[in-house]
Amino acid sequence: MDCQEDDILNKGDGSNNINKNPFLDRSKVRILLCDNDAKNSEEVFALLCKCSYQVTKVRSPRQVIDALNAEGPDIDIILSEVDLPISKGLKMLKYIMRNNELRHIPIIMMSAQDEVSIVIKCLRLGAADYLVKPLRTNELLNLWTHMWRRRHMLGLVEKNILNCDFDLVGSDPSDANTNSTTLFSDDTDDKSKKNTLMEIGISKNQECDVSTIPC
Repeated sequence: MDCQEDDILNKGDGSNNINKNPFLDRSKVRILLCDNDAKNSEEVFALLCKCSYQVTKVRSPRQVIDALNAEGPDIDIILSEVDLPISKGLKMLKYIMRNNELRHIPIIMMSAQDEVSIVIKCLRLGAADYLVKPLRTNELLNLWTHMWRRRHMLGLVEKNILNCDFDLVGSDPSDANTNSTTLFSDDTDDKSKKNTLMEIGISKNQECDVSTIPC
């Protein structure tokens, strides 16, 4: 299921249009959303659409892989629930990050759980960030930065969505929802990330075969 961004941008008097900044066009950013909980999926889907992103919605890790095989070059970010259950979510993350043709796509994992062990498992496998539900609008408005940083880091051609260097949305202290684990996100410099991983004794996992990902 896809989000029709034109409907959001042109709806009514524009009072619901969050993407008003003339320097950034989030409608050029395509997000693949994976959540097997119908209610939660609809809520996140609606928030992403209000942020003017293009959104494709799927329900399982297998559907994520199928979507990537069919439309990989057009997908900029993957936003996936961890609890698919967790074993399936981690296998999906591991497979994508070990695939040379897909690893340029930043994967943001999300969950209502904020246990350190789960966060570390996701980040050690290559997740760009870990968001704790309920998600904040500011977090979603800034999702495009993960795509920008990943492309820049890998020396890929940057997607033309910006007319300025940055358009970060500041965190609103009055928004009491949740915080993301920005300490471990993509914007952490390589040296700090290496030191952090060494301190917690992380070791690389072996390759994950796509055939092992349950439907």
